[in-house]
Amino acid sequence: MKPISKADLIVSLAGGIFIGGTLFDVWPEAARQIGVFAALLWLLAGYFGWWISKIALQKLKKPALPFLTATALWFHSILEGMVTGLAFGVSQIFGLFILAAMTLHILPEFFAALALMKGAGSTMKGSLATIFIGFGLLYASFGMTYWLLPDFEAALPKALALSGGAFLFVGVASFWKRRSLLNFVSLLAGIGVIFLQSNL
Repeated sequence: MKPISKADLIVSLAGGIFIGGTLFDVWPEAARQIGVFAALLWLLAGYFGWWISKIALQKLKKPALPFLTATALWFHSILEGMVTGLAFGVSQIFGLFILAAMTLHILPEFFAALALMKGAGSTMKGSLATIFIGFGLLYASFGMTYWLLPDFEAALPKALALSGGAFLFVGVASFWKRRSLLNFVSLLAGIGVIFLQSNL
């Protein structure tokens, strides 16, 4: 039997925080402001938008042009930063949970992104530079979104529901590839943290 790594437990915990955030913070807030049906449509758009983004990134494992791979990674980082910033539209506490979960989520991705860039033909130096630029873009887009939140007004509930779909996808995808009983317990712990936070 394959041993469970600490990294898998941490990513599963982060996945639970994303799922819990969608179920107990983002979904109720968006449904209250724009209605259940509209919130569901935006949530599904976010989920499938991230799913399509994931497929596009997987397709870019084979091209010989590292630039295309780097661009895809950077675009993905910008989107993740934006949905993290939108979490602060629900509450400061919830936003901080999602920011922490996103940070935990991307740490193991460092090595996957490194392999992706090397596989696309990039040098080690170029691969590392691409990854650090990606992290910088993630936090920069988070900062810009957080700073501009008050200007969203009418669009904020739709953007929240869209980001909820992204959170849901990231949570499910983070756990799904490391399914095990112990990781499931870790996932439930993450969901429980958000459930407790939203009900206190």
